[in-house]
Amino acid sequence: MILIVGAMQEELKHIPEHLKSNHRLLITGVGKVNAAMKLTEIIHQERIHAIINLGFAGASGDIQIGELALVKSTSYHDFDLSLFGYDKGQVPGFPPVFHSDTWWLNQAKQIFTEAKEGHLLTGDYFMSEKRDENLLFDMEGAALYHVAYHYHLPIISIKVISDIVGMDHHLESYRQFEASVGAKRLLEAYLTLFGGAA
Repeated sequence: MILIVGAMQEELKHIPEHLKSNHRLLITGVGKVNAAMKLTEIIHQERIHAIINLGFAGASGDIQIGELALVKSTSYHDFDLSLFGYDKGQVPGFPPVFHSDTWWLNQAKQIFTEAKEGHLLTGDYFMSEKRDENLLFDMEGAALYHVAYHYHLPIISIKVISDIVGMDHHLESYRQFEASVGAKRLLEAYLTLFGGAA
C-alpha cells in the first residue's frame, strides 16, 4: 500500500475522489508531533510500502508561488544540540539530514521535469524570517522523514509553494493561495505522478 500523507484537509481535499485502490490517505494535523504520531500509528496498523507527502511549503530564493518543488533532503530548523557536538537540527541517534528515497526521487524528476529541487527545513512555527538561499519550509516534513527512517520505509515529499518567506503581506498571500489554487495544484501533482485525470 502507498500512503499519501498531508498535514491539512485543505491541502488534500480534492484527492479522496481520485484515490487509487492501493493507496491510503492520511491527514496528520499540523506540527511535528502530530505528523510523527499519526504516521507511526498507521505504520503499525497497515502494511505500508512507500510514503508520499503532498503539501504546501514556504520557500526562499528563486522559487515562486505556485511552483512545484521536490524535496531532496530535510532537517529540523528548531532543534539545536550543537553545544554538545551535534549538527544543528540533529536528533541524537539519527542523521543530521534525512533524504528522499532515491528511486522515488528519480521517478518524480522524470515526471515533473520543470519542478525545482530543494532542502526542506521543518519546525513548529510559521517561518517568516527572510532567507536568501533556495530553501523550502514546512511544519511536518522532517518529522515524517524521521519516522520513515526509523521504520526503513521509502519516502518522498512533493510540495506546492504557497508563500515566499519574508514577502510583503505574507500571511494574506498564504491564505489566498490556500483558499484558491493550492489544493487543485496538489491534485494535479497526485494525478500526474500516479496517472489519471481530474
